[in-house]
Amino acid sequence: MDRERKCQEATSNAWEKATDTQDRINRLEKVALKYPECMSPLADIAYSYLEIDDMDNAIKTYQKMIDLKDTFEFVWDNDLGKAYLFTNDIDNAIETLEAFNAHGYDYGNGLFIAFAYLKKGDRNKCEEQFDKWMSEDIEKSFDQYNYKEYIKALFNPAESEFIEKLWKKYYEKYSNMEPYKLYCELYKQHFGRSKIHDEEFDDEDIEIPAKLSRAKFEALKAEYLYLDRRTIFGDATEAEYDRWFELKDMLFADIVIG
Repeated sequence: MDRERKCQEATSNAWEKATDTQDRINRLEKVALKYPECMSPLADIAYSYLEIDDMDNAIKTYQKMIDLKDTFEFVWDNDLGKAYLFTNDIDNAIETLEAFNAHGYDYGNGLFIAFAYLKKGDRNKCEEQFDKWMSEDIEKSFDQYNYKEYIKALFNPAESEFIEKLWKKYYEKYSNMEPYKLYCELYKQHFGRSKIHDEEFDDEDIEIPAKLSRAKFEALKAEYLYLDRRTIFGDATEAEYDRWFELKDMLFADIVIG
């Protein structure tokens, strides 16, 4: 097993076995020392410091990533872009994050481009980039909580309020949408686009599920809600748990039903 793979496993173990965020940081620091040629442990350490509101150490870790970038076996431009952003090197942050966007994929990368433009003071460009990022995936409308550490660390109250308004526009649009219509939008997003030819669909054995009629959707929704109650109270059988998971995926229940 090569050192990169061993580093990935050690990093995963640090996340899984840590008893709290500080313990995770301690474990990740050991990984970083053992695999100095790997960039990812430092990125995880920086994020972990943000979780506990230790901005000083987060910035120090991001600066360390920048200082050591030429020594890493592989540089992840999405993480390097965040490092530039948090060390207030905004032009380099924008350049690096946009370069990554052109050839790589990171679910949140487009959002950090928007963040960088907001830090630069260009609210119009921030909104343009935010809208572009949001249009790629309806689920992002419900993801604001996942970025709260970044928003809190990067922005003053006025800037945070600006981000809040941008997000609220999409959240209200989709959270207030009639459930079957939202299901149809999500089905189209997942299965109706040319991106069906992405890697996840390269396997010929993968079957694309048929789109549900409204009547079928309502019937399965009722079944899902019944099973959901049984799982909450611990009354579900193994077969019912399996069916609950199946319906959860089929109905996009986390988004459509909540």
